[in-house]
Amino acid sequence: MRQIKNSGETYIQARIRRALLTAPTLTRTLQSCRAIVHFGPWRHAVRAIIRMARPPQKEPPEGLSLLQIDSVQLVKAIRSDGVVRAGALPSDALARVRAITDRLPPGEYGEFFDIPDVRALIECAAVVRVAREYLQAEPVLLECNLVVAHAENPDVPAGKGSQREFHFDYAGWHSLNLFVYLTDVSAESGAHQVVAGTHDARTFWDAVRVAIPDREISLRFPNRTLTITGAAGTMFFEDTSAFHRRRIHTKRRVMLNILWASHRSWLSKGRLVPKYSDILRSSYPHSQLNNRL
Repeated sequence: MRQIKNSGETYIQARIRRALLTAPTLTRTLQSCRAIVHFGPWRHAVRAIIRMARPPQKEPPEGLSLLQIDSVQLVKAIRSDGVVRAGALPSDALARVRAITDRLPPGEYGEFFDIPDVRALIECAAVVRVAREYLQAEPVLLECNLVVAHAENPDVPAGKGSQREFHFDYAGWHSLNLFVYLTDVSAESGAHQVVAGTHDARTFWDAVRVAIPDREISLRFPNRTLTITGAAGTMFFEDTSAFHRRRIHTKRRVMLNILWASHRSWLSKGRLVPKYSDILRSSYPHSQLNNRL
């Protein structure tokens, strides 16, 4: 099997992205144009071409099978609802990962790829099988990030483009995320919400907006908003082209975000900000991780 690897931005990509941060209007216009192209009626034809060019491999991935999950039923649920719970990270692996993450300071996204238990999860036979069967192509790992969020002031309203508003994401023509809560998450502490079945429900107006108002979600998709709560270790797969958001954080929340796509392109890269280099170095002083930081 071709090894599924993570890859960073090129120098030119990074420079362009930094330049766009200084021109938000241009950035939003380009994002809207890309979304209109991406969600056009031709998307199914493009996906079919990618599947033919990059068929999923048949042999099982190398390494241990960390989880025992029914990939057929999980993929069926993702195709129907855009999201599905996938059990929990084994307690011993969770304890080792939390020994690191519980010490991390608040921040947005940090690269978290080379932690042994995280790599074992990414390369787990059952997890790879879900990605292959859902994408119907050989998956490419685009990101493995840790989201460390601090408590927010409930009296401060969410800003424009906030993750607390319903929105959608996409990385290439077809992608899949695996999320793992690394702290206990309740409805009041940053719970993830997703509107079931909306990964295939997109209008032209949706594509050009930063966010979709709550009232519109309620009217268009009544009783379809799912709130995903759970103890540390809770895992769920999601096609984030479905409308989703997070609830307000009333306390610190840590979540692992693993992203695969059916292909890699110049526009496939998602969000990634500084790595937790110092803490990871001290946690694994003799590993190959230090060569990557």
